[in-house]
Amino acid sequence: MDKTTEGFTGASISAEEDPKLPPSGAGPHNQTGRFRTSKGEGLFVDSKKAFTEEGFQEEGFLFDPANYSEGEHDEMLKEFFETSAPSTAKRSDGIRWIRVISASYKEEGLTNEEELTTDWKKLKNSGKMIDFDAIKQLAIRHRYLGGNWFSFFDTGEEIDNAWEKIAKATVRDELGTHAKVTPCEDTKEAKARKRHVISVYTKDFTDKDDVMKVEAKLRKLGFRKPIDFKPRVYATLGIYSKNQWGLSPSIYVSNWDPKKVAVNIQDRT
Repeated sequence: MDKTTEGFTGASISAEEDPKLPPSGAGPHNQTGRFRTSKGEGLFVDSKKAFTEEGFQEEGFLFDPANYSEGEHDEMLKEFFETSAPSTAKRSDGIRWIRVISASYKEEGLTNEEELTTDWKKLKNSGKMIDFDAIKQLAIRHRYLGGNWFSFFDTGEEIDNAWEKIAKATVRDELGTHAKVTPCEDTKEAKARKRHVISVYTKDFTDKDDVMKVEAKLRKLGFRKPIDFKPRVYATLGIYSKNQWGLSPSIYVSNWDPKKVAVNIQDRT
């Protein structure tokens, strides 16, 4: 349902650009189950192998503040930016994501995706109406509640500066639960796209107040690009643009109005 009173043309995102939730850890794990990065040059090497919540391997770089004292965060983040800037990290090297997590980040309980998709098939075959509320109830039942704000940035200085702002705010617990950015798309399959996607995650897409707090914090950091919010469950269930149920993959879209010096937020639930 479109509840906005002012028009907005939001950015669209393809299935290729919007894979499932990023990896929850990488490389060797410490006793808390969180990824252990090493200092100095080892930070780059040890953070390269990452694992998704579902247990599949993927390549990426991860910064976990739990591995350092609070006083070391700025120094090690600087090292992290120097060794894994999104404009220089290459998809052709097998890098899929660069990710940071907040100091208070906690792993979500493991969800049985097979049960989730089985219930989704049952819902589709039931003849019942499939709308936002139906998907919401399905996500609640299976504790599949994460979501993310995402936006596109040009490669080079723009993406590196934007990522540094978001990464620092995330590590300091001033933004979402975690954030990730795509590397330089230099493969033939990616057709050398010159854009990157930054995603900032919230723990519960059904908590609208929290979702909007993160949006407001992004605007406070100075971001003026259109940003969209998408529940994780939509990607998992294959709900993308032009789907048969008329669902918008982005349930909220935020557009900065320079004339009013304010945002217009469209609710598409």
